[in-house]
Amino acid sequence: MIEEKDRAADYLTQIPNFLSAFIFSVFFNIASPILIEISKSTGILTSNLGFIFTFFTVGAALGQLTSVFYNRKFKKIQVIIVGYIVLIPLTVILGFSTSLILFWIIYFLSGYIFGIIWMQSNQFILASRVRNKERIITIFLTFYPLGAFIAPFISSSVIGADFSWRSVYYIIIFMISINIILYIILLGRKNENTEIQNEAKIPLKEIFTDRQKNLIFILILMAIFFYCSSETIVATWTPTFLGEARNMLLLPASFALNLFWLFVVIGRLVAIIISGRIKSTKIMLVLSILAIVSMTAVSLIYNKYMIFILISMAGLGYSAMFPLLISAGSTIFEKGRGVLATFLFFSSNLGIASAAAITKFSSKTSMLLSISFSFILMAVVTIIILTIIFLSGRSKTP
Repeated sequence: MIEEKDRAADYLTQIPNFLSAFIFSVFFNIASPILIEISKSTGILTSNLGFIFTFFTVGAALGQLTSVFYNRKFKKIQVIIVGYIVLIPLTVILGFSTSLILFWIIYFLSGYIFGIIWMQSNQFILASRVRNKERIITIFLTFYPLGAFIAPFISSSVIGADFSWRSVYYIIIFMISINIILYIILLGRKNENTEIQNEAKIPLKEIFTDRQKNLIFILILMAIFFYCSSETIVATWTPTFLGEARNMLLLPASFALNLFWLFVVIGRLVAIIISGRIKSTKIMLVLSILAIVSMTAVSLIYNKYMIFILISMAGLGYSAMFPLLISAGSTIFEKGRGVLATFLFFSSNLGIASAAAITKFSSKTSMLLSISFSFILMAVVTIIILTIIFLSGRSKTP
């Protein structure tokens, strides 16, 4: 059995996996600010181009769901490097594409590969020598909002410098190439022992052996689903709500979203420091209440500067919830951590996908109702966390 330690070197060797989360996020978010530019040069309607995010998300969900099967024959490092190599020509094609159907197909395939890479990277994290899994998973998942925060700046810088929107995809190719090199240097020589490789072949009945823990795991899946749906509503619908219901101009509405992601990153950095010192369920309970209060106030306040403050507080509220839920769910059983993570991330993608349907249909009734689902769903998460605390206390589950 690998001896788990907390050394700086063990964190540093996981840099390629951290960057995988970052590149995943950049790829997904980088096109959003340039949809109009793509539409102008290709003649494709912006509303139709917007479906690239749906195709990517569906592909990523399928990739995460099937990722574990590749480990039955191949090592994690092999799956990741091959995945990245395939992504390079796909991204090149995007840089030349003028066809809507081709955009949809490439985004679906790219999402599928990124979903596989995401899970393989997560398995590297879970199999690392670092003892404090809450901390290292939080670091890993902090790179996603960091990518979401930086991606718009990359896009705006490219357009602002009078380069074609196609250049953003060449930047992604550069990032992928660098990360392939880092994987080879830092993790290429790492041995993947038989125990880790055989995890992919463990039957589900050998993993889910404790009824009490099974129930807690199901509750964690539900919490992740509702949390991701709630966060996605905030991340994708807030600018629209502020524009239509608060008459806020595009620039300040976009700034509010930047503040949200900035404070998600700040909150996760704080969680990295305190994880392992304070019980994760207590942290999640406090954060969920903060998110509920903040988003409730955002839906009622009209003052622009108060909205900026409140959306920042909401970012803190949403910040560490996801990594702590993933950490709790993927370590609740002794076996099959890769399989557990597959279920957890698949649940997250279902939550993300549900947000668009919720806002689409609720906004037909009122804009206030559509944004209200952000704190309504987080209230459900709070109830689930309280239930987990109760069950954990009864079973003395850590």
